[in-house]
Amino acid sequence: MLLFITVVAVAVAIVYSIASSIASYRKLAHIPGPKWAAWSNLWLVRGQLSGQLNFILRDINKHYGKLARIGPNWVVCGDPAEIRRIWAARPNYRRGYWYRGLRFDPYRDHTLSTLDEKVHSQLRSKMLPGYGGKDVDGLHEAIDVHVAAFVELLEDKYLAGDPSKSHVPYRTVDLALKIQLFTLDVISTLAFGETFGCLDADADTSGYLEVTERVTPILAAMAIFPWVVDFLQSRVWRLLIPNVNKIVGFGIMKLAKRTVDARYGEKPLIKRDMLGSFVKHGLSRDEAEGEAMTQIVAGSDTTATAIRATLLYITTNPQVYARLQREIDESVCAGRISSPISDAEARRFPYLQAVIREGLRMWPPASGLQPKVSMTDDVICGIRVPAGTSVAWAPWTMMHDKGVFGEDAYQFQPERWLDTPPEQLRVMEQTAMLGFAGGSRYECLGKNVAMIELNKVFVELLRRFDIVLVDPTQP
Repeated sequence: MLLFITVVAVAVAIVYSIASSIASYRKLAHIPGPKWAAWSNLWLVRGQLSGQLNFILRDINKHYGKLARIGPNWVVCGDPAEIRRIWAARPNYRRGYWYRGLRFDPYRDHTLSTLDEKVHSQLRSKMLPGYGGKDVDGLHEAIDVHVAAFVELLEDKYLAGDPSKSHVPYRTVDLALKIQLFTLDVISTLAFGETFGCLDADADTSGYLEVTERVTPILAAMAIFPWVVDFLQSRVWRLLIPNVNKIVGFGIMKLAKRTVDARYGEKPLIKRDMLGSFVKHGLSRDEAEGEAMTQIVAGSDTTATAIRATLLYITTNPQVYARLQREIDESVCAGRISSPISDAEARRFPYLQAVIREGLRMWPPASGLQPKVSMTDDVICGIRVPAGTSVAWAPWTMMHDKGVFGEDAYQFQPERWLDTPPEQLRVMEQTAMLGFAGGSRYECLGKNVAMIELNKVFVELLRRFDIVLVDPTQP
């Protein structure tokens, strides 16, 4: 009898699985896309784990159109106008369940992971004054300190030459790594009121990079499966793994907790920094701890990506390099800039601003799937999309849209931001700023800080150094 019941249960499970797969397939059968993507999320997971998903989605849009199916209940949209519409303050769209997978602590939400739109709006309103610098003393000065430390590290350690090679007047330097150390020091100072000290040590003092490079791709892949997210955030998992810090290994989790604890209690430490602003505007202890972690992860990686990519485009385009260098040199000679350059001064450099925008366009730093789900049926790119479908975006498709950026959209051409009619420039700006979710209710809170860093770092590097790729064939 037990064997019979087991066989029946297995048979029922198999039939149910097949029926569910067929139902899911038929739901979006009218939307073109890769054949295997229609039957299993494993196609999407494989793309995520490959590290090439942005390019895969771009190629999918090229082959199947600006709306394509990429999973049993997933589509990807590469139309910037449609994404702006979907991300706008529309009551019928919500964040997809994928966002729940962005929890750093699996048992607690933060602004990037919460699915409750009301909670999301409340958290944003409490944090806007801090991110905007309104309640923060010395925000610009804190960034200046780390810009100067970045320059000092390169001058003292890597410009002095290699003593083991007398014919080499310099040391090679992995600028990609140093840039990440710089952004970690900046955001840790702003978030915690104390720096990680990465630039001084010329090392990842918190172990952050090793952990995130190992863990983040796995989390991004698992977030595609709602049942996996549910299990990892369940009471059962909490009983098995009560202390997530020991598993994840985030030294910064401990620092976040220690720093936040000091701001609450009977004798709280009061400081006019970002965390102090969050406390002032009503964030609870748990909320503040979650947001401190969010600042580090979201604030360092995306800014580092923007600096790295833009610097690579500058150094591999001689005409761009020469024109930007000339703009900087002429301003230095005329005494028009401070050291480090101020944000206000940098905003008056037209070519610098064009280079920054072109870098953000060519290599958008925030490029997760970021799905939104409609509570009602919708029409996207002229195709009916049933309610409950996860609608992801394709940043590489949108940022290289020839209808928006011209026939040379795949070329790094900062001049496009200087020589374009105002109406077209507005559309270009709206599209490029989608990398920050610009113009939507999800707009990046750290955009202001990121732009200050970008405005300073290129000027301070190029006014002092000539930067050359060691091997142009392997940039």
